[in-house]
Parts: sequence; structure tokens; C-alpha cells
Amino acid sequence: MKRAQSPILEALRIAANDDAEALRFLEARRWGDAPACPLCGDLDVYQMADAKTGERNKDGRWRCRGCKRMYTVRTGTVMAESRLPLRVWCYAFWKACSSKKGVSAKQIERECEISYKSALFVMHRIRAGVADLNPPKLSGTVEADETYVGGKPRNRRKGMQGQHDKTPVIGAVERGGEIRFRVMERVTAAGLKAALREHVEQDARLHTDESSAYTKLGREYGGGHHTVNHSKREYARGEVHTNTIEGAFSLIKRGMYGTFHSVSKKHLHRYMSEFEFRYNTRKLDDGQRVAAEIKRSEGKRLTYAEQVSQPGA
Repeated sequence: MKRAQSPILEALRIAANDDAEALRFLEARRWGDAPACPLCGDLDVYQMADAKTGERNKDGRWRCRGCKRMYTVRTGTVMAESRLPLRVWCYAFWKACSSKKGVSAKQIERECEISYKSALFVMHRIRAGVADLNPPKLSGTVEADETYVGGKPRNRRKGMQGQHDKTPVIGAVERGGEIRFRVMERVTAAGLKAALREHVEQDARLHTDESSAYTKLGREYGGGHHTVNHSKREYARGEVHTNTIEGAFSLIKRGMYGTFHSVSKKHLHRYMSEFEFRYNTRKLDDGQRVAAEIKRSEGKRLTYAEQVSQPGA
């Protein structure tokens, strides 16, 4: 049976094409029926309007009777101090949530008719907004593995292979649950240990491949350390496998090489936050995911100085 269309998604389609609707959509998603002041938290607020016509300001300003300050739906979010129309933000939120492999700044530039510089800034702000800064630890059966992301064959000298121009990413996923990624300088036993200690409960059942880097680490987990030997073409032994994390890595690589094409190592962590968010909200429909994305962006900023210093997709 076909799933019913999300009312949030229906409203979002309209908001992505009209600034007034975009303002209403973002206010509804952020505040609902209680538009609290983002500066002091007071609920005694009112919409500002033109003294002569009574019409609301185009930029959607509010005033708080508590702190006496003005604010808009952009205040205290990744949209703060941006002059781009709200419909552009709605469209970018939508595409970032609905595209499994992500959406490139070039596509946002083309479809929203804005500069590439602005499109890249929007997308990096959204990625910064969805980053989970204090995620709960994974438990139960947890698969862990590493992969290498980036680099281009055309940049390699003939005959050169390996990961010399790629960036290692450590991943851990709870079966049926959430996923965590960490970008590393290089893969070491100490680095793996620190990453997994940060993200995995000590009573978890850990599944990895046969890499020696996991050998001593696995002894720390109460559920035991279980491995499959890929070098001997062993990919599953009953319930012991790393297929879930490998599937997630496969999606990331398709996005990196098929959508973004070139991602700087300096900002790879932002792309990982985006993939992590989409995976962890996979049970939501696109509309619900956008609502979660907007709520999570509160209290987060990304200044231009923190933005990319070199072009990326």
C-alpha cells in the first residue's frame, strides 16, 4: 500500500516556491503554536506589523516584551544573518533530506538560481546544523569498520594504488539502530580504541573484520569480540558479519563520487554528519526528516570564516 503523503512535505513543496509560505512553514516547524523568543525564552511576544497597513513585515520580525528585542525565524539557527530568501533555505532543507546520496551545491546553484558560493555556504550550514554534538552510545550488536574516502584516479601517477590520497573514516553501527562516523588522520589501534570508546557501550557485542587493530580492543566489550575473515572470503558466519556498516560505506562512496565529486579533507566531517543524520532518521518520511533537521539547527552557526577555504562540492 502506498504511504500517504506527509502534510509537512506538501507544505514544504509550496514553501520552496514562495517566500511568504516559506516564512509560515519555518515558523510552524520551529515554534508551533508557542513562538518563544530565541534570545531569552519568553513567551510574551508579538508579530511586528506596518503601522499604516497593519500588514506583517516582509522579513517576519517579532518583538519580545520580556527582553525588548526583535528577532525572526532565522535568529539562533543556521539561517542567521543570511540574506538568501527563505524559499531557498526550504528547498535546500528538502533536498538535503530527500536525496539518499545527498545534493551538491552545483544543483542548488542551478535550481535556485543563486551563486555557487552562496549554495555551498547554505549546504555547509545545513550540514553543521544536523551534526549531533552529544549522541548516545551504541549498544547491543555493534558493527565497526573503516573505509577510505576521497582522492581521484586522475590525480594519481600511473601504477600507484592504495589510500595515500584518501582520508580514513571510522564507522560503527548498532544493528537496527543508529550509526556514528569519525574522520581520522590515519588508522591506528589507538585511534580506533578512542573512537569506539566514545561511541560504543562497554557491554556491547562487537563485530569487526580480522584486522589486527581490533584484536586487543575487542577484549574490552562485555558482549565479546566476533570477527569475519575477509581475506579468506568469509563475509558472514551466522549472525556475525559487518554487512550493515559496509552497506552504509557503499552509500557514502556513491554520494562522494557520484554527487559531490570533490570533497576537501578539511570539511569531510560535515558530509559525514549529513550522511549520519539521514541514516539515523531513515524511519521518518521526508517531511518528518525536514522537521527534525530544522529543529536540530537551532543554536548552531557556521560563520563564513569557518567555511571552506577551497572549492568543494
